[in-house]
Amino acid sequence: MIIGLMFLFINCSKEETRDRISYEIIHENSLSYSEENKIPKQFKVFENENEWNIFIPEIERVNPNQAEILKNLNFDFINNNLIIVIGEYFFYCCSEITIVGVYNNREKVTVDFYESGPGELTAVSQAILILKIKKDK
Repeated sequence: MIIGLMFLFINCSKEETRDRISYEIIHENSLSYSEENKIPKQFKVFENENEWNIFIPEIERVNPNQAEILKNLNFDFINNNLIIVIGEYFFYCCSEITIVGVYNNREKVTVDFYESGPGELTAVSQAILILKIKKDK
């Protein structure tokens, strides 16, 4: 029985190993567009400017003005990684993303977040956040 408990404890602790990463919110806004052009709810980590520039057309497809702002972030990819968090698409405005934590789990960055529900204004929207985290050196 003791060996079984030790095995269970060791397996659980290996899976639960997550190191909290400090982050900074550098941009917060929303996208508004038609339902056909929505972006799936997600978060993505970008380690270099090339990866970010490849993703920008996805934003541009739904909101050219927001894409232009995000192209001009003047972000330091040498010392930092950029994370975009995109919320759920809603027919009613406006939701807000809350970050529970950013974690490094087996050298993979994950973002735990939730959204407040949409309000009652009739306008389509989708919340976005841009986060900055320090690169592991």
